[in-house]
Amino acid sequence: MSKAQVSRTSVAAPKTAQVPFSHQVAFWGIAGLLFFTPFFRGLFFPPEQEKAMIVAALSFWLVYFGLWLRNKTRFFEQPLDWLVFGLPAAYCLSAFVAVNQGLAVNEIVKAGICFTAFWSVSRLVTEEEVVRRILKVIWASGVFVALAGLGTATGIINIRDGFLSGRIYASFQYPNALASYLLCVLILGAYLWVYSLERGSGSLKEIWPARPGWVDRLGFMSYLYAAGNFLIAAVFWGAKSNGGILTLIIISLLMVFGVPREKRTVLFLHALQVGIPGLFVVLQFINEATAKHFNAAWLWVLLGLVVAVGVQVFHDLLLKGKIKRIRIPVWTWGAGLAVLAAAVAATLVLRPSLLQKLQALIHFRNAVERLYFYRDALEMIFARPVLGWGGGGWQEAYRHFQHYLYNSTQVHGYYFQVGVETGIIGLLIIIGIWLAFLMRAHRIFHGAGKDTGRRFLVAMLTSAALSVGIHAAVDFNLSLTALALVLFALFGIVAGLKRAYEEKPTTEIKSEKKLRRAKKPVNPTPLVAVSAVTLVFVCGVFSLMTANNHALKADAALQQKSLDKGLKAMMAARRCNPFNAEYDALISRIYLAQGNYEQALQAADSAVRKSKYSSVRLAELASAYQNTGRYEDAVTAAEKAVADAPFQIQWYDNLSRVTFVSGYMQLNDKKPAKAKPLFERAVSVPGMIRSKMTAVTAEERRLWVVAPLMEPTLTVKMNAGGALCFLGRLAESAKLLDEALKEVEKEGVSEQEKEMYAEGCLWRALAADKQGDKSLSQQYLEKGKQHVPDVEAWYAQVEKLPPVK
Repeated sequence: MSKAQVSRTSVAAPKTAQVPFSHQVAFWGIAGLLFFTPFFRGLFFPPEQEKAMIVAALSFWLVYFGLWLRNKTRFFEQPLDWLVFGLPAAYCLSAFVAVNQGLAVNEIVKAGICFTAFWSVSRLVTEEEVVRRILKVIWASGVFVALAGLGTATGIINIRDGFLSGRIYASFQYPNALASYLLCVLILGAYLWVYSLERGSGSLKEIWPARPGWVDRLGFMSYLYAAGNFLIAAVFWGAKSNGGILTLIIISLLMVFGVPREKRTVLFLHALQVGIPGLFVVLQFINEATAKHFNAAWLWVLLGLVVAVGVQVFHDLLLKGKIKRIRIPVWTWGAGLAVLAAAVAATLVLRPSLLQKLQALIHFRNAVERLYFYRDALEMIFARPVLGWGGGGWQEAYRHFQHYLYNSTQVHGYYFQVGVETGIIGLLIIIGIWLAFLMRAHRIFHGAGKDTGRRFLVAMLTSAALSVGIHAAVDFNLSLTALALVLFALFGIVAGLKRAYEEKPTTEIKSEKKLRRAKKPVNPTPLVAVSAVTLVFVCGVFSLMTANNHALKADAALQQKSLDKGLKAMMAARRCNPFNAEYDALISRIYLAQGNYEQALQAADSAVRKSKYSSVRLAELASAYQNTGRYEDAVTAAEKAVADAPFQIQWYDNLSRVTFVSGYMQLNDKKPAKAKPLFERAVSVPGMIRSKMTAVTAEERRLWVVAPLMEPTLTVKMNAGGALCFLGRLAESAKLLDEALKEVEKEGVSEQEKEMYAEGCLWRALAADKQGDKSLSQQYLEKGKQHVPDVEAWYAQVEKLPPVK
């Protein structure tokens, strides 16, 4: 039998299934999300998240549609699918008990983006080449993020808060999240660099037949990856993130033991190739950029690129093929770290001043402060252990639990934040996601046997994911959805690889019965169900986007003093998004400006029901109650505002004002019996402040840096002094008012203090008059008239008020 005959009768090799067109479109949708979202403020804010959700949802549907056409309708295939789906489900469940409905809806959208991205990627990954395409997209985005950071530092582009105080924030506008993202991308870039080394320079026969032999030793893609990784490493160092550096140390140790032995040496050399020049260059770059020497700054970057690429040339021409023979025993890494630690300890002992500089450099106060965040978060979890406080629960209610004044709308610990927002259920889901991911990666790694390339890919994917997860434990990086997208894409890649490796092609010839079964019409029910859920989600997100547009129109109308147009636009915004408390609050303020007090009260009450722990909303409700004559309710709302933010002095100011004015209005209505308890509550406010501060420890006072320590303010003293005057406690009133008035006079009466100062003079004059000192009373009236001429007429009305008994 001839060779040709043998060839004709042999069984053909199985072909790779053609990728459906819907999957191709979906791939570029997900790739677009991974590439572009870091440039939209890290996808931290709802308007950008909503747009991303539309793209993610449509990509998700296209993936499922492609699977449905191939009769693959099973939605959940492995535990990781269920667990990742459980995250948005937990946020939906906690939304029923959420203390802020609007923030809860926003968190559902964020969790939805993560799930749809994970599910789509896990189905799009059918082979390793698809994985590398996704990694190239993430890597390219990271390079441009790094360039954006360098560009904004040197004034080439303008990113708000992109470069501050000698730290690079880039498009993430938060250096710690930037560092976490770039570290993850750098690990993926290192994998791509190693892979490109093994691919060589490719075939140049057609374009350069007479090339020298040494050209074939050059891997041109490796030069691109070396240059990009250098830029990423430089900006990673330039973010000056302590958490990022700590994570780098931990991940480096894990990679020493996790990466296949054959890859350790080359990976270590690449770390030296881009890491050391990156650190040295970025320090010089920041100095020059801070001094506005932009040309010199870019010259340093160019020099670093030359070094990184030069090392690559040296490697390709002299070391290529020889590194594989180099074996670095594992124990040498531990010995090296021990020597380094000993050297650092000896240096600090010999030069103690360096320890203080080191503590300043690592922001020791910030690290201690986060322990207080975690303590308060644990108290919130214990208060609502099952379903939590709903999405955004920390942001809404943390001031109710804090033990001293700090400002942080995020816990600075992702797992604590999930626990606060979704309770134990959400925490168990997050733990389950990580366990399932690591177990899946472990099985793929060890199931690869002697396939070093596959083991190396899984090790690098796992290291990249862990770099994000570890750093997220001490910061709120995953609140920036662009970074969370990358993490869940990595989860999806590992889930997809599991399926790709386990689904082996077959050459079995199907029987006629099997062929008929294969041609059986596909059941449309799963597609209809998935399409319906996707449509509802897309329409819901589109409604949120429409509401935001109406709110912007309302803001523009109000700036032009058009209350009617502003009200109409805000009503439309509330119809599109009935969960946002701020819409109700703005509607209430518009009604107040129009004099529609009852409608203003209804809107303010609705805002409080949607945002239960907001002192701002409660203060607005107190104002609405006062305008409708419901004084007791106004005081109750003002007191709750203090209870929900007990270390913010403005709510004590508000409480003292509400109680005093309510008492005055009751007295003006000839109801002295009702006025008395209100005045007494105004008198008690200074004591409330002092009592609250006695519970603050010395350490907490040291950490209290965002505002001065609380003490009775001018507003509190004036209102308490006036209340004491009406209560007949004239000596106490005179003493407190004198103290407050002298405090103002010492610095000079500012424009903002004129009315309050004049009112204080009025109450001091009244107290002097009741004490029988007409001359002193007249002196204070004259002082008040210098700033507010109507004081004398007001005094004439006050004299006619009935006494408080």
